[in-house]
Order: sequence, then structure tokens, then C-alpha cells
Amino acid sequence: MSHAKSDGKGFTNIDESKDRQYFVDYLDLVRSRSGVKEGKNLSFSLLGLKPGDQVLDVGCGTGEDVIALAEIIGEKGRAIGIDNSEVMIDEARRRASKSNTSNVEFHKESIYQIHFPSEKFNGVIVDRVFMHLEEPDKALQEIIRVTKKGDGRIVVHDPDWDSFVIDSQYKDVTRKIVKARSDLLKNGAAGRKMYGMFKEAGLVNVTVSGGVAIFTDYNPSFQHLELEEVSRIAVENGLISDEERTRWINDLQSKGEQGRFFASFMTFRTTGTRP
Repeated sequence: MSHAKSDGKGFTNIDESKDRQYFVDYLDLVRSRSGVKEGKNLSFSLLGLKPGDQVLDVGCGTGEDVIALAEIIGEKGRAIGIDNSEVMIDEARRRASKSNTSNVEFHKESIYQIHFPSEKFNGVIVDRVFMHLEEPDKALQEIIRVTKKGDGRIVVHDPDWDSFVIDSQYKDVTRKIVKARSDLLKNGAAGRKMYGMFKEAGLVNVTVSGGVAIFTDYNPSFQHLELEEVSRIAVENGLISDEERTRWINDLQSKGEQGRFFASFMTFRTTGTRP
């Protein structure tokens, strides 16, 4: 796995990656995890969508959520996905075509400059995107702009990578790697910030709920969390030594073999209405 894939910056620049398929596969891996589908369904329900509504998925990735939302709003509604990656938009269009979903569309564009008119959407959903953003306040203002006044709903779901915990006997090394994991992202603690941002932006009926992502299967968890690569970057950045990294990985591997591997982090789902 190359640095470009897992340095926390790759999702902002997928189209220039040497291994674009990695990102498609990674999103499928995340989606396959236990509890993810239930979490997405919760986000959908918080939008309060009705048949015939217009809904926008910002950072739609492979388009699976857009296809699911299209079913909720029915043929008279319209589900639209935008993403800054042509790779993702092409994949989303392919999957929509394969599923024979007709009330969807996908566009490559920036979260900072959404081409749709103001007050177009009854609901806007943003899943695991704000952690990648350099200008989250600017992005939120653009999302609010395209949301209908009065009852338009916005749902943002993001992790808080500062809450990442890993069961290792090497506590100090683990803390440094957790810091490295969060700092590799432009906005690693996005989850905890959204409630205050919603309030400051003037949204009403703001609520937040928390969830816990738990990982006990060593091999898929190691891939999902990218622990080997993150620990390597921690060495490159001088946070830990190569010897400390080797001991740390061996400890996790041993726990995995014994069925004792454990890692976890918090996620937050923030909802608000445009007044």
C-alpha cells in the first residue's frame, strides 16, 4: 500500500492517484462493515424525506447512498450525487445504470462551489467528508445555500479521529500513532466540531448523536484503519522509532492471533434545519 493511498489526503485527490481502484475498493470495504448500513439508514431517516423530494449527497463516492435515497423519494423525486473525483462519478453512474435506477444523476464538482440554484434541495446529506476539508465553514455555507428554507434538512456524519483507541501494551507509542492518524487528515476531529458549526451557521433544531465503530477482526480492521501505513508515517515524521513500530505491530498481530485485537473510534451524526 503506497503512501499516496493512505496518508489521509488521497480522498481529496483520487483522480491523480496511481491506484484509483484502491479508493473504490476501500469504500466498498467500509460499507460492508457491520453496523454501517444501519448508520446510513439512520442518516436517511433524519432527512425526513417524502416522495417527490429533491435530495443531494455531497461527496457521493460510488453512489450507493444516492441509489438508496432515490428509492425513498420515488420516481417523482430526484436524488443527486456530487463528488470531486471523476473516478467516483464514473463508478456511481455505472452502478446506477446496473441497478436500473432512473431518478438519479451525478456530477463532478467541488463542495465549495455547488452549481445548483439556492434552496433547491429538501435534504442534503454529507457522509465522512468534512474530515478531508481545509475550509469546512465555507463548505457548510454552500451546503446551506442549496438547502430549502423553512424545512430543508442537513445531516452530516463524520468520525473524530482524536477519539481513536487501540488496545496495545505500548501505550505511549499508541498515543503517538493515534495523533499521527488524526493529523494526516485536514480536519481529523471533524465529528466533534459539527454541532458548534451548525449552531454558528444559524441552523435550527440542531441535534447530534454519537456512535462507536468497533474493530475486533484483526486482518480486515488492519486494512480499514491502515495501521501499518500510519505507523510507518509516524516513523517518517520522527514520532516513533522503527524499533518501536515493529514492536507495536507485532503486539497487535499477536493479539489478532489470540482473538484479542480491539480498536475503536467515535463518530457523530449532526442534523439541522435551515430556518
